[in-house]
Amino acid sequence: MVASTVVASGANENVEIVDIQIADISVTRRLRTTDEDKIRDLSESIASIGLLHAIAVGERGGKYVLLSGHHRLEAFKKLGRRCIPATVHEVDPLVEELIQVEENLMVSTLSAIDQATFIVRWEELLTQLGKRAQRGDNRWKRSGLTNADLAKSRGMSKRSYAYMKSIAKIHPDAQDLLNETEYANNKMDMVRLAKEEDKVQIAVASILATNKSKSFSRALTLGRCKVYSFDWDAEKKRIQDRIGKPFSIMKWDSNTTDLSRLCMLLSHDDDTRIVNREWGTVEVQAYSQHPDHSAHVIEFYTNPGDHMLDCMSGRGTNLLVGAALGRRVVGYDMNPANLAKVRSVALEHTDIDAADLQLHHSDGCVMEELADQQDCFDLITFDPPYAQGAERYTDDPRDLCNVRNMDAFYERLRECMCNCKRLIKKSDWEKKEFHPVVMKVGSVRRLQQGLHNMSTEVELIARDLGLVLHDTFFNHLYSQYAMFQMSRCIDHRYSAKIHETNLVFVKY
Repeated sequence: MVASTVVASGANENVEIVDIQIADISVTRRLRTTDEDKIRDLSESIASIGLLHAIAVGERGGKYVLLSGHHRLEAFKKLGRRCIPATVHEVDPLVEELIQVEENLMVSTLSAIDQATFIVRWEELLTQLGKRAQRGDNRWKRSGLTNADLAKSRGMSKRSYAYMKSIAKIHPDAQDLLNETEYANNKMDMVRLAKEEDKVQIAVASILATNKSKSFSRALTLGRCKVYSFDWDAEKKRIQDRIGKPFSIMKWDSNTTDLSRLCMLLSHDDDTRIVNREWGTVEVQAYSQHPDHSAHVIEFYTNPGDHMLDCMSGRGTNLLVGAALGRRVVGYDMNPANLAKVRSVALEHTDIDAADLQLHHSDGCVMEELADQQDCFDLITFDPPYAQGAERYTDDPRDLCNVRNMDAFYERLRECMCNCKRLIKKSDWEKKEFHPVVMKVGSVRRLQQGLHNMSTEVELIARDLGLVLHDTFFNHLYSQYAMFQMSRCIDHRYSAKIHETNLVFVKY
């Protein structure tokens, strides 16, 4: 100790600031590493105007231990100074650590993971020091800090504070990996991750740390698939049990089933996901058929080993579900990236043989690869694009999504349905054998020209081709687009369309 100065610090106490030899100050294991940029900036400031705030040290057994001011201490070392102004306190190890934690929690650049870790440790120290309210205390005898008090002191609501604490449950190995990435700063993503099992947390963190995914949601899907195996026998039984009552209005909403996880490998892939519209900062992805919807159609009309076709497969929901449920599948699409991803996902995660998975980067209306075949499919199920280019999937002019002229659109669709009639097997009413062509269609609004219902046009084409309308059913949509259009619907006095029509055609 070299010199001392007494400085007023409040009405009833004085704090003594003394110059201490830097060599006499020991630095215990810190909860947060120092920042070289901050040390450099502090060094320049101290060299210019001096030290504005003394560091704090604890005196224990005649030795000094740094309590707060690690960056200031390192800046003095960088400047080659031998002494530094400090306030001296008698302190035990718990108080020493508490001061460190509280100092670190004041840093605005902490990641969500580090902040959560510090908060949990801060609570533990307060509890050990007897400053926390005890379980069972009532409001009359309570003397310690409650959860509400702690949350308020951190400038958070109780819910946000609880969310933040939950992040500390992330496995330490995952924390280490994530703290090297920008994802550690997203609080709600880290809250989602904390709810997963340790193996999933580590898998997700590894995917993000190695840049194998461009988004947290995608990494979470991949991590779950990596850790959890697919149980297709159990999934088949689940689908069969659900099909017991085929109502005319169906709703599918689960995203935790094996089929959903399988299809998310494609629908949520960074290279195949399609953003249909952007409303401000909200991205509205192009609609993807729910896997249970596909499973309903496939299980209701076919048996394991049957042959099915999707001539406009898009991101491959029908194909992947068919592969998972033991069908032989044929698919068409104008986007080669979609087909490549369907193939890799199906062969890696389902039991389908490569010979039973035929994918064509070709026109699904013409289907020239099947020109010499007929009566060969047990089921044809597909989802044609909405009329008038409501959604854009590729730049290929042959893709129906790019045919904006209404007459040309339905002429192309007629060609497709004519080929479907040729390729589908005949049904037999007496034997109760049905091999349908299932088309899922919607409606588009043409401003003053009114509502255009695709099902009307498709039924007229089918009747002209000699296809029989065997059944219809409707599926409920969870449409983000409808939510953004609600005010427009109200202004123009029409309803938001949150359903699609499934047309079931057969040939006898």
